Amino acid sequence: MSNSTSGSLTQEEIAIPAILGIIVYVGGFIGNLLSLVIFIRTEIRRVSTGVLFLFLTISNTIQLLTLTVEFIDVAYNYRLFPSVLIRCRFVYWLQNIFRSLSSFIACTISLDRMFRATHSLRAKHYCTCRMACRTVFIYTIIFTVSLSFYLLPYMGEDTNGICSTENNPIYDNFMTSVWPPMRTFFVCILPVSIMITANIGLWRRIRASKRRVFPHITKFAHSTNTQTMFLFIAISNVLTFVITQVPFHIYTTMVRYRHCIDHVRTPMLLWSSLYFGIGFYIYCLTSRYFRSKFISTIHWLFKKEDLIIIRRNTISQRVLD
Repeated sequence: MSNSTSGSLTQEEIAIPAILGIIVYVGGFIGNLLSLVIFIRTEIRRVSTGVLFLFLTISNTIQLLTLTVEFIDVAYNYRLFPSVLIRCRFVYWLQNIFRSLSSFIACTISLDRMFRATHSLRAKHYCTCRMACRTVFIYTIIFTVSLSFYLLPYMGEDTNGICSTENNPIYDNFMTSVWPPMRTFFVCILPVSIMITANIGLWRRIRASKRRVFPHITKFAHSTNTQTMFLFIAISNVLTFVITQVPFHIYTTMVRYRHCIDHVRTPMLLWSSLYFGIGFYIYCLTSRYFRSKFISTIHWLFKKEDLIIIRRNTISQRVLD
């Protein structure tokens, strides 16, 4: 297992990833921050889907942070953390925890939307904010414990300062041959299959409800703007996940057997990172109500700031009087 590219790089090969990295990571952090501004609103957090999207944004932000550290290491061979314990173990441990967490939260969002559409009465008891919090908590505990093998002392670095597992043949075989396909299945194929199945069921439910004649239309047809917003951004989230994560997991599985594709690790890392920072921009493109919520939130924040300034000026004027 290695986290650095080999060979000397030309100025062009360094400049292009640098520019793309700035766009992906800086733009991703800004987008996630703006998403948090929306999802922390009270009316959004009253719905279980809103709570799940809030947790997804937080998980994506932490994941994007760990990917930034790896990108700088892989692309430029520059160590932000000289300690092997942090750079080769702790960072990869966190990265895999939150990659898995984001995958399963996205999967849960699709199931939440489908269950609300197909079992509207039962959804009142199962699709609750408390249940969403419990589910994410259980996911976090499971992934934190099950992925603790990243913290084993067998993960070290070679003579070139590159993270490596070659010190222990058994551990190296597991990390390079056994674990990548397992991760591809549990963190990519399984969630993607569930998300696609859930969205197909949701889409069929939508089509069935549109064919019915008033007043026999289901409650889903009378959903609020918030519910409709969640529907669009949930579907767009699934599409973005499939487009960005499936190629990355295929690459990590195949690179062990096809060393000729090892040099594309940097662009694949960038492509994979898109999912963890592009959410806000996709939500704005796919949901008009999300855009209106964002604009109204920005107006509210500026209005609140103006009120604080007015109050301070009023208090200062009273003191002077």
